[in-house]
Amino acid sequence: MANNYLQALLQSDKYGTDKQIQLKRRVFSTFNTLLTNFGQSPMTEGKKLLDLGAADGSLGKVAQQDGVEASSLDVSDGINFETDRLPFEDQIFDVVTAVSLIEHLYSPGVMLSEIMRVLKPGGAFIAVTPNWRYCYKFFYDDPTHVHPYSQRSLAFLFSSAGFEPVTVVPWLVCKPSWMWTMPMAFQTARILPFRWSPNPLIPEFLKGRSTTLLALAEKPQD
Repeated sequence: MANNYLQALLQSDKYGTDKQIQLKRRVFSTFNTLLTNFGQSPMTEGKKLLDLGAADGSLGKVAQQDGVEASSLDVSDGINFETDRLPFEDQIFDVVTAVSLIEHLYSPGVMLSEIMRVLKPGGAFIAVTPNWRYCYKFFYDDPTHVHPYSQRSLAFLFSSAGFEPVTVVPWLVCKPSWMWTMPMAFQTARILPFRWSPNPLIPEFLKGRSTTLLALAEKPQD
């Protein structure tokens, strides 16, 4: 049933190619803002990115437009993220991303170990996943969701896997970076008064209500 659900979702208008490229351009920009805001180098020409749970690979395509060497990997490539070794050499990626992936895994330990292996020392792992505190009423409406996370549990999981430091902030797309560190950031993200809208009269920082977590987990330098 879960596989049928995923296939139906991927074939829906939400996953149209043009929409996904537009969305992932905003996601890529947000990831770079996150990296630079917390002391990491942005994804620019010559950097190497691995996007896990990549669906149609739109994020990798957007990154390649900026000269990033991007690789994409999804379950449709025949990999089981809970048990399989990633088909890459050690310490070759600057950044690994996983958008809406970890909540689909019963046990992410192998995947986190593999991410640590393929990241360069000082590299960054970026994850996006629902915030259980604010989405518990509808988290399991998606039958492929199996493991919820809170801000604390996600940070603990990544720290336990050897990442340090770990930063967890609200998933706010193309917003001022101060919105990640202001008091009550998660509560504010949840109550932003407007969904995304092209209306130019609505200030950008008031758009994009979010009940989702964004995590930056760094591989320690050797």
